[in-house]
Formats: sequence, C-alpha cells, structure tokens
Amino acid sequence: MKAWLILFAMAAPLSAQVVLPSTGKKFDTRTINGSGGTSSVSVNATTKPTPPTKTRLTSYFLVGEPRQWKSTDGKSLLGTIIIFEDAVIEFEAATPAAAREAAGKAPPPKMPDKPTLIREGKIRLLVNQKPVEVPLERLSDDDRKYVEDLNARLPK
Repeated sequence: MKAWLILFAMAAPLSAQVVLPSTGKKFDTRTINGSGGTSSVSVNATTKPTPPTKTRLTSYFLVGEPRQWKSTDGKSLLGTIIIFEDAVIEFEAATPAAAREAAGKAPPPKMPDKPTLIREGKIRLLVNQKPVEVPLERLSDDDRKYVEDLNARLPK
C-alpha cells in the first residue's frame, strides 16, 4: 500500500498542475491601421455655398378630355391628347422649396396661335404625366375619326 501512496504522490503533481490562460495582448485595443499610436480625424468647417439649381417647368396644352384610346390590335390606353408645342420656362432656385414657389409665381403659359395636333402621321397623348407619341395607323377607326374631327376644329 505504501507503494501505491508513493506512486500516487509522485503522479499527483503531474495531473494537478494549474494552467493559467495567457491573455497577454489579446485584449489590447488596436487602431484601424494597425499601429499602436493614436489617430485623429479633422473636419473642415468651411462649407461652400451650393450653386442655384436650374429648374425647368414644362406645360402641355391639353385638347379634349381624358379618354380610353384603343389600338388596332385591341390594346387600350388611358390618356389625353396634347398638341406638339410645349411652353417651357427655365429659372434658377437654391432649394426645392424655392423652385416650387417660383413655379407657382410663374405666368400662365399662352397657347400658340396655330397648334399642331398631327405631325408626321402621329399624335401626342399625355399618359401618366408623360408625353407619348402614337402613330395614327395604330389607332382604331373611331379614335382616328375623333382626332380628325378635333384637328378640323383647331385654328389653322
């Protein structure tokens, strides 16, 4: 039994060693560039004035009421017929709010004396606030007749 105790006493220091985790620099903070020094950021306090933005106001002249236009292949389109001449006003504004204010104060556009409804076999429709050119041959017979009647009533 003494032999066992001696063996046990000799083996105990080997199995009972206390291990401490080595942290060292594991928890040290480092800068982004990897150096140990300090970094600084500077902000330039001077601001350049923003140049005024050019704003363009385009007015379309509607002729008639919104209607459902049908094509020869059976498709339909909701729009209002407009003439080819547009009224465009350009002005400069510093902010979007100033641009809206200037647009509200702009004089109302004047319709041309001789409006063009049909040009090169096409008409213009205002669809979703955008002008779209449509060839006359793509329109149904009823829509073509409507356009021709409307064109005959416009001043030449």
